[in-house]
Amino acid sequence: MLELLATWIVWIALFAATLAVGRPLARWLGIERDDIFATLVWSMGLGLLAWGMLLTGLGLAGMLYRTAIAILTAVAACWGTGEAFGLLATWRTRHLAREEQASAESNLSPCPPPAPWCLCGVGLLALIAVGASFISACAPPTAGDALCYHLDLPKQFLAEHAIVDVPYNDNATYPLLVEMWYAWGLALEGGVSAQLFHWVLGLLFAGATVLLARPILGHDWAWMAGAAALLIPGVTNQMTAPLNDIALAALTTLSLVAWRAASDPSDDGLSPRQRTRLYVLAGLMFGAAMSTKYVAMLFALAVAAEWGYRLYRQTDRRREYLSGACLTLAAAICVAGAWYARAYWLRGNPVYPFLGTVMTFDGAEYVTGADKTPLSRTPWSFVAAPLLVTFHPDRFGGRGHELGPLLLAMLPCLIFVRRLRGLTSLLAIAGVYGLLWFLLRQNVRFLYPAVPLFLVAAVWLWMELPRLPQPPRAVAGGVLTFMLLLGAVWPLYRARDKFAVAVGLESREAFLLRMEPTYEAAFVVNHLLPRGAHVLSQDYRGFYFNCPVTRESIYRRETAYDRSLTERTDPDALAHELRRRGFTHVLVASNETNTGIHYEPTLARLLAGTDSQPAGRSLARLANYGFLDTDGARRRYQLYLLR
Repeated sequence: MLELLATWIVWIALFAATLAVGRPLARWLGIERDDIFATLVWSMGLGLLAWGMLLTGLGLAGMLYRTAIAILTAVAACWGTGEAFGLLATWRTRHLAREEQASAESNLSPCPPPAPWCLCGVGLLALIAVGASFISACAPPTAGDALCYHLDLPKQFLAEHAIVDVPYNDNATYPLLVEMWYAWGLALEGGVSAQLFHWVLGLLFAGATVLLARPILGHDWAWMAGAAALLIPGVTNQMTAPLNDIALAALTTLSLVAWRAASDPSDDGLSPRQRTRLYVLAGLMFGAAMSTKYVAMLFALAVAAEWGYRLYRQTDRRREYLSGACLTLAAAICVAGAWYARAYWLRGNPVYPFLGTVMTFDGAEYVTGADKTPLSRTPWSFVAAPLLVTFHPDRFGGRGHELGPLLLAMLPCLIFVRRLRGLTSLLAIAGVYGLLWFLLRQNVRFLYPAVPLFLVAAVWLWMELPRLPQPPRAVAGGVLTFMLLLGAVWPLYRARDKFAVAVGLESREAFLLRMEPTYEAAFVVNHLLPRGAHVLSQDYRGFYFNCPVTRESIYRRETAYDRSLTERTDPDALAHELRRRGFTHVLVASNETNTGIHYEPTLARLLAGTDSQPAGRSLARLANYGFLDTDGARRRYQLYLLR
């Protein structure tokens, strides 16, 4: 219970510290001072960006110390508490004016506002989904990618007090802005505080969806779009794990909101100075997206295609569009440039490990496997992709990231509804982005930046339902209600085995022994082994080990250590070879079932020789246990000491 209390205190302090930096920045940029919700959303986005850049600077300068981070956070949290009270006071004094503005926005909506019972019902379902995901986020992190690098790399950076190049790790030279936020949580408390960052970013994602929908759908219907964003199964599932896909989607959506506001030809109320600030704001958010994941470049290309069309059609505004694009690009480079310069300095390739065929870099060639594009690049496959992604997400990255049936069921019906101003450009951007996704990397997680755009279209279809005759309207309403209920119930089901640890009824150690397959081996290593241990592991998860862990697959790819050894080599020879290369222990993983991930068995064969049990005086087995993982796979882990 004390651990949980400490986590919540740290989480509140992080929120206050973010607001302390973000609100002054939002105030300086003049972002909708009378709109409290927009002020809060932009304050959080800008505050997180500022803190991420500060931590990045400290890391690049070799000054990433936990004590310094704690002092800075405490000071900022005190200031942020005052900003929060100021924001609350502003909301009270301007509540009436905001209601009048909301009424005016609703009057501009192409349809009447939703019924109060409908708005409250969808909002309640969204609250249920968010609450269930918060319970799951309060459990210790167990997501594979998080333990592989989203949390493991920040842990190593904090240990080294610097953003270092981690040997034999393809992820170490990625843009790592979100991972620096996780380093912030790790420095103050631990993995749970870091994990709660992505939960907050899910709320930011929903808030960005509301801001994107407002100019098109009106005030009340925009809230429906934001609530629907929190009922996407993959979104609420990602909010429970320290990954970076929802963060990317939130940042790309915010950049699009600012870009559209700056370049809107119908808004004559903006001064040139305000448009300039909005272009800079779009660049800052896009730079944050570029500092999160390379996929942001695909979104940039999609927006650039729509911008090029505007440039072609609106000849009288070409100069403004060109200058705005230059401002946006300059701001984005200022934010993201350090990450790409670092990758170029270390590998000779700013987007390492991709584009290796046209750029020179150290290490072996990175090859994109066929599993990255499970669909053939044909027109028919492109047409069938939405159906396959919805019902077979396991082929496209896993069921934990599924989009659910809501978008698939509603979007094809758009051909039967009226055209809506502003929606066509959103769908064009989403279509270009979907095409690039189809051609380059078919993973359902990488579709999240397009989800807010599709949700605006889906809510527009929802608004058009009253124009249908009574029988089909009743059927459509029933199907829609069922899908929204499913989006609320599914997070509750996923949280069923995390409730006890989330409220303090189960210790975090007991939970990890039950839920995380590598934790038992990490427990042995952390408690029994001396300092200076180094583990060569067939498993990719290394966060819970206190010592360095090197992934055997990458190490073998870059060193080919196994070429001088055969399956019948004496295990003593292998142990001596690995010991000579600096390793002290080996963790062997195998899958005893036909489901889930299967490990490349080279190391296991070399250790075992021709038998299933290793022999030799240079090997000592410290742990041998089986684990039934959540994907249904029965795995076996064996930890060996290299004498």
